[in-house]
Amino acid sequence: MLDDDVTRLNLTLGEPTGVTLDPDMWGIFFEDINWSLDGGLNAELLRNGDFAFTPADHAGWGPLTAWQATGGGSVEIRTEDPVHPNNGTYVRVAGPVTLTNEGFDAVRVHMDDAFRLTAFTWRVQGVGEASVALVDAAGAALAEAPFVTPAEGWHEASLDLTATAEGLGRLAITVPRGLVLELDMLSLRPLGEGGEPLTFRQDLVDVLRDLKPSFVRFPGGCVAHGLGLGNLYHWKQTVGPRESRVPSFNTWGYHQTRQIGYLEYFELCELLGATAMPIVAAGVSCQNLRGRAACIPMADMPAYVQDILDLVEFANGGTDTTWGARRAQLGHPEPFGLRLLGLGNEDEITRDFEERYAMVASALADRHPEITVIGTAGPQPFGPDFEDGWAFAREQRVAIVDEHAYRTPRWFHQNLDRYDSYDRSGPAVYFGEYAARTNNVRSAMAEAAFMTTMERNGDIVRLASYAPLLARLGTTQWVPDMIYFDADRVLLTASYHVQRMFSVERGEDVLSVEVDGVVDVPVPPRAEGTVRLSAPGARVKVSDATIDGVGLEAVDVDDAEVTLGAIGADGIVQFTATRVDGQEGMVIRLGGTGAEDFLQVDIGSWQNKTTVVHSFADGISNDIDGPYAWSGMSTDVPVTVRVALEGERIRVWVDGELRHDVAEDRRPETRVVAGCTTRTAEDGMREYVVRMVNATDDARQATLALPTGAAGWVGKATVLAGAGPDEGQPFEASPIEPQEIEIALAAGQALELPAWSLTVAVLREA
Repeated sequence: MLDDDVTRLNLTLGEPTGVTLDPDMWGIFFEDINWSLDGGLNAELLRNGDFAFTPADHAGWGPLTAWQATGGGSVEIRTEDPVHPNNGTYVRVAGPVTLTNEGFDAVRVHMDDAFRLTAFTWRVQGVGEASVALVDAAGAALAEAPFVTPAEGWHEASLDLTATAEGLGRLAITVPRGLVLELDMLSLRPLGEGGEPLTFRQDLVDVLRDLKPSFVRFPGGCVAHGLGLGNLYHWKQTVGPRESRVPSFNTWGYHQTRQIGYLEYFELCELLGATAMPIVAAGVSCQNLRGRAACIPMADMPAYVQDILDLVEFANGGTDTTWGARRAQLGHPEPFGLRLLGLGNEDEITRDFEERYAMVASALADRHPEITVIGTAGPQPFGPDFEDGWAFAREQRVAIVDEHAYRTPRWFHQNLDRYDSYDRSGPAVYFGEYAARTNNVRSAMAEAAFMTTMERNGDIVRLASYAPLLARLGTTQWVPDMIYFDADRVLLTASYHVQRMFSVERGEDVLSVEVDGVVDVPVPPRAEGTVRLSAPGARVKVSDATIDGVGLEAVDVDDAEVTLGAIGADGIVQFTATRVDGQEGMVIRLGGTGAEDFLQVDIGSWQNKTTVVHSFADGISNDIDGPYAWSGMSTDVPVTVRVALEGERIRVWVDGELRHDVAEDRRPETRVVAGCTTRTAEDGMREYVVRMVNATDDARQATLALPTGAAGWVGKATVLAGAGPDEGQPFEASPIEPQEIEIALAAGQALELPAWSLTVAVLREA
């Protein structure tokens, strides 16, 4: 335990700063990543029910992916007479066949659960009827019903199943000998209390509702602008009957049925009590995958701009408008009241982007001045696209700019002053995607600390949302995530609890807070260590290697890390690398290992197309320079590499070209943070919402004082504490949960802030 001078903390709450928080400030960002929509929030229990999977979705996939046929009959893929041209593949089943769908792992079935199966059927020939059952792994029926199919021609059939047993099940359709059926657009959904099939998975809706989000951003992220023009997210392809919607491959390597499209998205916002924030492409595709950004031809841009105007009309137009009438026809005559719209996502700021962005933004301003347009500033909180994006936003007089930051906990603690110096006369900020890299307590507390500074700068930071939101266990493309789930469970992370503690207890007016006590943790200088090489996805021969001019033996490098030699805090390593096999580049690590600070230089990262410098703190990586486009390593072509360390400065040359010249941030981390807002309670009394983060190993004794000299405080506090900084892992529930305590403090009496804790207190003067 440290002495009292270190653990003591005095918080003096001052006068209002003039900053009033935007009521929309805390929201959520929903992108179909990690199978979070199909297989997640979408209550659909069948996988590939439209027989539309293709190798474009995922290598090796096809129309019968997730289906198994047994019984001696035949299952044939057909395309000549589909239910709808937008869904051109279906199956012909000639009995005796049992066609089983594996679903998304399994279907959890409880006694008396009810489900509805719908499908398009064509009775080609034969007699008898098919049957449907939910069966367990041994083939025993958990629920079953006859499947009566009408005569020739496509008909939409429907039946309900009620469970008579419990277990994990799969859907099985049995077609008897002599019967030939064609099937398409199968869907199996649980029935809600009103007897109607659920659109959304209820337990996931519940935990999202508990966050009390003010807005929901959708559909991306990278999904919005897609991989190439053919994969842009076109909202009109996602509304109307399911059979008319256009499925597509997912940016993240799977399939999008579009069962949840824009109408359902707007309905989800209503369900959560949140406003919608659609994100549309700014006329260009994603630049990071499958080549550089593709641009909609300028001749086609007027039609694309009109599509976006039509989206606003679909959301807000009266029933006397074309798209307002279409919304009413689909069952929602009332407008949705759209106010926010994001234009672009993490785009490379090129002339092509700027021209197309300006066309869309100008049309929206002319036709729909009620819509606040949110711009974009690249994928990182620094760098060329960030700077160019902000310059373009100022030039265009953009109202709000979307910033993203997936950084280490150290970065968040070092940058609590980030928004203090922003230009108050320029655009505001939507901190649209952020996470402190891991699911441990250290990351959650770093996020909480940064959220206090977002509130303190609420005149600049108008909106914020953590990302990604959801991830299905076993099918995850990205970590960390806020909520993990499988067929049975919903696992809430420490970051979820932090988000909820901010969103549920909101203040209105920001007060100044003076903190007296030790709040900083120094960052030591970089230590000496070793140079380590690896080549994931390749084999590389390293020759002519030296460290500080001392020659070293040649080494062969592959997936396994190889130590080249020792290096000081300052030093120079250089070598020639020749790839002899594989498709990727190589990795250089310098300095400590594990939780110690070290550097990493990627020579051919991101599909062997870039170089980048990373700095590791607490074993967690920050990309501090790059990625910068590069031609990549080629087999049998030597590449010379030189890395120089000098104090905080890191320089990297590749084939004689200086590609990186960057300084590490070694400023202290501010680990103890406090913020305060006020609000008027329902009874008219003034309440103080005080947020206190203690991201250190020692409990702190905090006294709270008002300039008015209040006699004391009464109220309640929610405390998230009880685990060490490195507890909490991806795919697991948080090791800690919020606990509520009553507070009655006399003037000068201390409130304990546990080690590695977030405390949100709602107080009144006694």
